[in-house]
Amino acid sequence: MLQEDKLKRIQFLIPENQKAFLDAIAQSEGVSFSALVRDIFAEYQRKKEEQELADAAHALYGEYSENEELVAFTAIDGDDFA
Repeated sequence: MLQEDKLKRIQFLIPENQKAFLDAIAQSEGVSFSALVRDIFAEYQRKKEEQELADAAHALYGEYSENEELVAFTAIDGDDFA
């Protein structure tokens, strides 16, 4: 649950049809308009961060697959050290 002191008030304009659409969704889900918009923003943020990680992994793939120093210890990753 969000803590009140962590929330920041913002204002923005959206077309009337989008407001009506979001109002209908909020009502059908039993949440406030603000809670719905926070959820939408959180989902967008999660997807954006996930894509950034995927892009970084893709950018490093060539280096990881070609640089033997980066993969030197993968052979022992599954070994039991106990």
